[in-house]
Amino acid sequence: MNANTNLATIGTYPINLAAVFEPTLHAAAEAARPLKAGALLAAAPFIGLAFVVAAPFVGLAALAWLAVKAFAARWKTAARAARNVALFFAAPFIGLAYALAFPFVGVGVLVWTAVRRVNEPAAAC
Repeated sequence: MNANTNLATIGTYPINLAAVFEPTLHAAAEAARPLKAGALLAAAPFIGLAFVVAAPFVGLAALAWLAVKAFAARWKTAARAARNVALFFAAPFIGLAYALAFPFVGVGVLVWTAVRRVNEPAAAC
């Protein structure tokens, strides 16, 4: 059976649907054109706002993707660079820890030296 078969009478009646419904569809499209234009006019600022808000995130995602690809291609160099950057930012805190610890370490060395000297047997003259 082809698409034009009438199942009720098992006869074929060619029907041109485009010719039947084209004037109706054309009239409906013409009637909806001003409504569509008004809806787009009202929605345009919000669509633009969505693009403006999303643009930085899309840019950061693209930058992160490129960074991951570059890291995968040169992971040894990237790991060394990341280590250097981390040490650069950690250096002031490491220096502060040393500055805070040195007086206590110095006092500890003095006490240790004094205890060792006291516990030494007396030298015979």
